[in-house]
Amino acid sequence: MQVCLGASHTPDGTAVSAATCTTGLPFRRPRARRRPSRITPAASGSGGQHSRRHRTPSQDRCEQEGKHMQSAEQQDHRDGSQVRIVLMTVFLAYMGQMILNPIIAPLSREMGLEEWHIGATISLAAITLACLSQFWGRRSQIVGPKRIFVVSMCIGSFALVSFAVLSWLGIRGVWAGNGVVIGVVLTRGLLYGAGISAIFPTTQTYFVTHAKSENQRVKLLGAAGAAQGLATIIGGVLGGALAAAGGLLLPLSVMPSLMIIGVLVVAFFFKPEGVTSRVEHPKKIAYRDPRVFPYLIAGFILFLAFSSVQTLLGFAIQDRFGLDSSATAGITSAVMVVLSVSMVAMQGGIVPRLHWNSQRLLRNGLLLTTIGMACFLPSSSYILLFAGSAVSGFGIGMAIPGYNTGPTMELSRDEQGSVAGLINANNGVTYAIAPILSTSVYGWNSAVPFFAIVVLIACATAFSFLHPLLRNKERAAEPAQGDPCES
Repeated sequence: MQVCLGASHTPDGTAVSAATCTTGLPFRRPRARRRPSRITPAASGSGGQHSRRHRTPSQDRCEQEGKHMQSAEQQDHRDGSQVRIVLMTVFLAYMGQMILNPIIAPLSREMGLEEWHIGATISLAAITLACLSQFWGRRSQIVGPKRIFVVSMCIGSFALVSFAVLSWLGIRGVWAGNGVVIGVVLTRGLLYGAGISAIFPTTQTYFVTHAKSENQRVKLLGAAGAAQGLATIIGGVLGGALAAAGGLLLPLSVMPSLMIIGVLVVAFFFKPEGVTSRVEHPKKIAYRDPRVFPYLIAGFILFLAFSSVQTLLGFAIQDRFGLDSSATAGITSAVMVVLSVSMVAMQGGIVPRLHWNSQRLLRNGLLLTTIGMACFLPSSSYILLFAGSAVSGFGIGMAIPGYNTGPTMELSRDEQGSVAGLINANNGVTYAIAPILSTSVYGWNSAVPFFAIVVLIACATAFSFLHPLLRNKERAAEPAQGDPCES
């Protein structure tokens, strides 16, 4: 068959187009064979290079954001595990202290000590805590929290072991007189106060410098307070149960064991960031710094009232209801459990779900505390007594996260260790003052200290609603923006 490639003429002179051949049939071009498309693994996995050319910038951005979100989720998971380790450390450290509370009175009598000896020991521990808190807070920013946790808990463990040995010698009559008094004051007062004073400032500094928002700071510091409150509840119950099962010396041997477990947990499992997260020269802030002073005033009154109520409730319950020692101990324990459980529930459960800023938490917490403390005014009603415990616990549990978080929002990163220590010292001073002051006034008139507590808390509440720093800076949440990846 011939194929005409160009125009030609027939014998009669008629032109024939290029689309015809000499046979007179029209020319048909052969169809090109289609080669099977080869899809490379890279192209099939990502839509091919052709689809890449047609990807929009929004799609590319979404892909990058997806990768960042995945890495952020991994980092959040790691941070969450570190937070749990720190909370466990707080719990173990303070439970080692709280186990002693239910046995301190009978233990002191078995050792031949007078009541004021124990009061002086507790006050010295509180004063030591107040003096060293700022040092530990700043030091944790220089050398890192892990080293501070280990050193402080080793000091606390040594103090509790020494106190247990001293108690055994005192109960057996091997060591008596002024030597026992001095030994108790030095071990349980000075040495233990020096160790335990580092726990909360280091915890607060670590949480605050790693939180990404005010709400996250509130949540983390509330969880730390809840861990401390839970240690108070479980430690008190455990101390009484151990004493009932094995005598007064059994709780004394468990106390340092819990601290040692805490040391091991931190040493092997706590892995904070490296030197990049440290501060070479942390700043020191003054107590009367106007950025934090209003918070410290409100917090001082709050803890002064709280520690006074803790000291006085046992006396008041026995006097108002005419109970014997055994019944008084049972009712007082129940009231304090209600108070502590309410605080833990508020700090650990309710506050994180409120999403309130620190000022609002502090104001409303003080208001609730005022109402709760008013229920402790002289009366013969068990209902008011337990209602006051619950409402006061909710109020204190709401106010404390606001009080702890508020000053941190006013300061820079290199000042966080100092303010954490300052807050802890502020609280410690109240525990040195309140037991002596409240019991002295109660001995003069049993009603006056409770009226004074209500007046003080009411003044702190009014102060929190009127002071510009505590009422004006309502930090609204950042407006949510549409996520193009979700479209």
